[in-house]
Amino acid sequence: MIKYMLAKEKDIPGGTAALFFSFSAIMWFIIGTGLGSFNAAKLAFPDWFTHSYALQFGHMRQVHVMAVIFGWITGAFAASAMYVVPALGNTKLWSEKLGVWNCMMWNVGMAVGLSSLWFGMTSGREYSDFIWPIDLYIAFVMVTPLFVNIFMSIVTRRTQGIYTTNWFFAASFFMLIIVFLIGNIPEFFHLTGLNEAYMTWWFAHNVLGLLITPVAAAITYYIVPKVTGNPLYSHRVGHLHFWSIVVFYSTPAAHHLMSSPLPEWLKSFASVEGVLILVPAVAYVCNILLTMQGRWSMFVENIEIKYTITGVLLAIPLNMQGGFQQTRAINWYVHGTGWIVAHAHLALLGFSTFAEAAAVYYGIQTLTRRKLYSLSLANFHFWMLLIGFSLYWVSMTIAGLIQGAGKIYEVPYMDVVIAEHPYMIVRWLGGTLVFIGNWVWLYNMYMTVKAGEKLSVGVQPQDVAYAR
Repeated sequence: MIKYMLAKEKDIPGGTAALFFSFSAIMWFIIGTGLGSFNAAKLAFPDWFTHSYALQFGHMRQVHVMAVIFGWITGAFAASAMYVVPALGNTKLWSEKLGVWNCMMWNVGMAVGLSSLWFGMTSGREYSDFIWPIDLYIAFVMVTPLFVNIFMSIVTRRTQGIYTTNWFFAASFFMLIIVFLIGNIPEFFHLTGLNEAYMTWWFAHNVLGLLITPVAAAITYYIVPKVTGNPLYSHRVGHLHFWSIVVFYSTPAAHHLMSSPLPEWLKSFASVEGVLILVPAVAYVCNILLTMQGRWSMFVENIEIKYTITGVLLAIPLNMQGGFQQTRAINWYVHGTGWIVAHAHLALLGFSTFAEAAAVYYGIQTLTRRKLYSLSLANFHFWMLLIGFSLYWVSMTIAGLIQGAGKIYEVPYMDVVIAEHPYMIVRWLGGTLVFIGNWVWLYNMYMTVKAGEKLSVGVQPQDVAYAR
């Protein structure tokens, strides 16, 4: 990487930044899921590994969360954007050198930020745990260069229109900067109490709603038409999806604090807006699934489509849960339980991760002009991810319902802990399967770059889907 950081722009091959980001993202995913497996083991077996203060759950949990969200998910988004945006604009990435520097500074920022969390330096606010210097570093050193590179690649495009995917990429990276600067106001200006709680959940909700969900969707808008050869079913529905997310998903986020003394009108407004996220959700899922018309055989035969469509299908329960659990009638039961943990993983480890994995598989093959090293290993990775995620999601959903019942019927706390213990073990097993699968994925991607069969000029990975 240092070689290209010091090289001239014209001497850096196209796609270099995207490749560095892809492998960096996979590495952070391995680190994040490894920490997740470790944390889940401590919840399943509380007496296990208690002799090290630095490795206790309180130290490790936020490191796991931040490694996955900003190391894996956002890093994979950056990799995807640096390949997809120029491809859709029939141009080159505005600056490969800026992209390579961006990747290096991204990894440095993640290493410093996660180390600071591990050492106990934290804001103490969930999902925005980093201390304020790290927040500013992420906003200005990590995300701003990425946004500039993507935005300028769109500006310098050689096509007439802007495809739906690029609308999402540009808007989401811009909004991530805004969300970081506004959402961390409590730490910048030492707000406390209800103001701090409200802004904390405004930040958390909009990282999901204005970055993770729309960018994962943007990837599928590219992968499905590109690999299947079918045009997008409806660009108008795609625009409906985009603008309805802007209107309905950027909610006040007060639904996270339904039992707090926030104004009742604000909580009601957030609840109604939360249900209305079903508008972009239904528009998106229908648009992608209708694009698959006549090509459903590829769901079995093509690894990129297998990952992508699985992610799209997971978006259905994700958005149904997300919409209705924001209503007062359901929120009072599931709030503060494992149900919410399961829902968060349905978004991050389910819908989002499957879409990003498809983009990384496709992007690495295309950028290196090499065929996937092993389809068998890719399928192994797929099933480890799907089975592991499913075990996690189902077990934590059940545990959450048990916790909700215990809360409502005032069951003694220890009785609830005992009742949910088997599901904590299943949770650990599911997370561990994902972790193991990711090591196989890294090996497969490395061998694809080093030893994959070379593709002829003009031949795309999807063109050899049936010959694998």
